[in-house]
Amino acid sequence: MTLCFRVGNVDKKRFFEAKPLWKGELYDKWKAAGKTSNPRENVLVFDYPAEGVLHFNTTRVVKLDPTDPFDLTRAEMEARKQAAELMSFFRECEIPGTEKAELLYTAPSIGVRESRMLDGEYTLTGKDLRACTRFDDAVAAGNYDIDIHNPEGSGTSHYYFPNGTWYTVPYRALIPKISDCRNLIVAGRCISVDHEAQASIRIMPICTTLGEAAGVAASVSLDENVPVQRASVGRIRKILAESGAFTGI
Repeated sequence: MTLCFRVGNVDKKRFFEAKPLWKGELYDKWKAAGKTSNPRENVLVFDYPAEGVLHFNTTRVVKLDPTDPFDLTRAEMEARKQAAELMSFFRECEIPGTEKAELLYTAPSIGVRESRMLDGEYTLTGKDLRACTRFDDAVAAGNYDIDIHNPEGSGTSHYYFPNGTWYTVPYRALIPKISDCRNLIVAGRCISVDHEAQASIRIMPICTTLGEAAGVAASVSLDENVPVQRASVGRIRKILAESGAFTGI
């Protein structure tokens, strides 16, 4: 889990020129000294389209259950502690450009990358993604890298798709097995996927396309007076195409 936050009053030119300090040996020494509880291997920061403001996506909370409200509360507290620790790092290590830096904002709630997922008619796998599989019932497409944040601690693995390639998401991954539920459609990061595939489909642009597909499918199911498992995929795909959606096949 990660809580994003923003820092203001930064001289961004000097800060990014000092990248070897805050993303290398100095930060490693800070961690080795036990001055942060963040297990992440480095500082992940992005420029932000406002003067003097940076966006940090660098907190990491592991080994807590996001479906348990008490664990989720612990995660919120731990992530905010990590944000404060990073501010201390900038000040104590005198990172250029952060002399007057101040914490402006933390996200309203911690970001949970993965928790419960649907047991659907088809489970999309990392192998499917790597093969850039084109499913006949595809309702969405994507090629964001398979971005796995180590759930045990430090380390982040990536698999980047070759330029000009993409995978598709089948309609069957959005609907449960008919024996389980007749009229439920799932969209977003909790569709029927394995751990590896989820690390790519969970990002917001892909989730929005899944939401559009789910909305169209619900309408088609209602119009045809059939369970969502029996809705005409051809008609769903036709409506998506007419609205400008790219389904990948």
